[in-house]
Amino acid sequence: MIPSLFAGFQVSTENGRCEIGYGSAKVILCTERSATRDLQQLKQMLSQHDDGKIPVVIAAYRENFGELFAQPNRFIFIAPVVFSGEPVADARLVHDETTLEFFVNSVGKDDKFTMLPIPQWQSLTGAVVAAVQQIFARAAIRLKTIGHFGRLWQINFRLNAHLPVSDIAQLRANKPDALVMAGPSLDNKVAALQKKKHIWCADTAWPALVLRGIQPDVIFSVDAGFASSEHFAGLHSVLENSRSTLVADLIGNAAVQRLPFQRKLTYRSSHPLVEAFCSSAATELTAVSNPAGDVGSLMRAVYTAVFQEAMPPENIYGHDGKSRRGISHARGTAYFRRSYAHGHRLNTIESYMLRLSFRY
Repeated sequence: MIPSLFAGFQVSTENGRCEIGYGSAKVILCTERSATRDLQQLKQMLSQHDDGKIPVVIAAYRENFGELFAQPNRFIFIAPVVFSGEPVADARLVHDETTLEFFVNSVGKDDKFTMLPIPQWQSLTGAVVAAVQQIFARAAIRLKTIGHFGRLWQINFRLNAHLPVSDIAQLRANKPDALVMAGPSLDNKVAALQKKKHIWCADTAWPALVLRGIQPDVIFSVDAGFASSEHFAGLHSVLENSRSTLVADLIGNAAVQRLPFQRKLTYRSSHPLVEAFCSSAATELTAVSNPAGDVGSLMRAVYTAVFQEAMPPENIYGHDGKSRRGISHARGTAYFRRSYAHGHRLNTIESYMLRLSFRY
């Protein structure tokens, strides 16, 4: 099954049948003998669908379903499990993480969908539909991000593309023994981090490390907006006297790229502007995929791309997934302390982010 969507589901394809379990419930989704019936059922579902929206079929994929894709009909087939045969190479079929990412990136702002789970899901229909809805939530976030940052990305790229380009492959010289993010658990890890030799950290966590006398080797920045540069506000002299390296996308904040880092590295991201640039002027850049979009995921993705292995979880600090309200080292920047630390109207992360949004 697609791990990111159906992590809580169990699947068995033994004894000539596909059995799906979720919690205490189990259903038989299909069998070897039901191939013809299942194909006819899907054809009928698609032929009867006529509400002007794109139908999204949710069913196990099997070999004879390739016939569905021989026609140019517009539909999406979400296959939580491949029961038999090799999946057809068709953009309408989503059956693994690669095809899932491709589909999420292909959803347009005017696309509308209708989910069509097959009746055989029975009691698991609600759980399956809820899992598939995550796809459209991810697509919505992507579209919202593009709408918000689209113009800013273009501006940043035009400013950054003229700078010298160096690849993240240079990071192989010193393998980090810690990746540091800005979650509240960082408070309890300072003693352990002070013993580390080579540290990579998020820009959001950097001020907190500096205040504790810890200088990371590499600092990662991912935000295209002004907030990225605010993480370094009031600490430029620290940068000038350090030997820190910056890793940032070419569409990242242009002001951060001009800070006094000893070395600045970049990579081949999936943004079309960067892809086109790398295809012609910077073919040597290492490709890095960061669909989550956050700086913590970027650090882990770069580590994997450079060292061809995943960072051990025990060497990742401050990665809490989410922060308790009002507690985050991302808010503990020099900018926040200087301007808002004593303001009673900015005691919550919501009011802080609202105030920041006024400056875009």
